[in-house]
Amino acid sequence: MLLNGQVALIVGGGGALGRAVARAYCREGALLAIADLHREAALKTLASLGCRDKGLALAVDIAEPAACQAVVEQVVAHFGRLEIFVNCAAICLADPLLEVTPERWDKVFAVNARGAFFCMQAAAKVMIPRKYGRILHISSPASRLGFPLFASYAASKAVVDSIVRAAAVDWARHGVTVNCLVPGRMTDGMIRSLEEELARITEKTTEELQADRTHGLPMGRRVSPEEVAEAAVWLASNAAAYVTAERFNFTGGMEL
Repeated sequence: MLLNGQVALIVGGGGALGRAVARAYCREGALLAIADLHREAALKTLASLGCRDKGLALAVDIAEPAACQAVVEQVVAHFGRLEIFVNCAAICLADPLLEVTPERWDKVFAVNARGAFFCMQAAAKVMIPRKYGRILHISSPASRLGFPLFASYAASKAVVDSIVRAAAVDWARHGVTVNCLVPGRMTDGMIRSLEEELARITEKTTEELQADRTHGLPMGRRVSPEEVAEAAVWLASNAAAYVTAERFNFTGGMEL
């Protein structure tokens, strides 16, 4: 098993992608700490894997830096260590550019940018003294493409791309790798509620909008959370020990 006995903290582990990563990590022998905004969602993930009694379920609002530190401390208190940190937590608000408000902009950045950074920082403080760690963030094609309705989300994910590069360079000498995965349009997860909102804004039916957005992909299909999770396994394993500061696309050619 590729991750046998390693402790993995998955933030946002109650969502579709976080749950898929947890399932793949469980299969590969990792010890799991699942954190989500609501502990019930984390418990549901552990229960679906049949390891509710062995894993750790936690509630965390990563918009609060102190909560980021606290959740890492809880993991270390329970397992004694932390080798893998995966951040799947994010929010996306769809707004026409002229209607973006400071409050909605700040809400997105509090989770996607500030939360991502301070959770990563808290995990690294545990990993660096042990000279080993794997940190993985979820980014988005939106950080490089022009999506006017997603200005706050796209900008926040551009921050994720940047902090991944900065942390990867700074912590490489400590044996800590930092990378990000970039799922395109997925078959499940946050995309469902987002596309319902987009349909409302564009005055299309949800089915019409989903069909249009799928048809426009070079591969003509969407990516499943399980496909992305397999890459998350590889990046957390010793096979990727020399891989850092990378941005792995699972977009079916979307960025081209």
